[in-house]
Amino acid sequence: MIVYKMRIPLLSALVVLLLLPVLAACKGQPASTPVGVRGYNHTDNHVAQFLVNGGSGGSAWPHSEGGTVCCAVLPDRWTPDLKVEIEWTTDLETYQKATVPIPRYNEVGSLAVHFLRNGQVKVFVTNLILGHPDYPLTGPEAPLREGENPVWEHLRRPPTS
Repeated sequence: MIVYKMRIPLLSALVVLLLLPVLAACKGQPASTPVGVRGYNHTDNHVAQFLVNGGSGGSAWPHSEGGTVCCAVLPDRWTPDLKVEIEWTTDLETYQKATVPIPRYNEVGSLAVHFLRNGQVKVFVTNLILGHPDYPLTGPEAPLREGENPVWEHLRRPPTS
């Protein structure tokens, strides 16, 4: 009877000791969330495929947005050194690669990947889509076609005097 009572605490202590390294490893990992990836192609060339950190990002026809694909994993909290590696091809044979900084975000949203006319790639974490007046990409590089207003007509704000 005494031997049986001693086995339970000994077994419990052994289990706790074995789990400590696992629990310590989990504590060091920042919380993260899988998010959808959407590509926007501002160029004259078809982006036949693009990858985000080695995972599929989809494709995008010239001057259009691609669909949303799953998934990239982003930390729940932005850090200044946060970057993503984008690889893309227009011919499925030769790939280009860019390591792109992720601008500050306050909440996790989709990862938007923009292939710009000047050859740059920009990314944003946002819950908005291109066409919304508060979308983070602004200025002359924002429209999918050069010279167009990137904000959808029904969302345009009246000019202020």
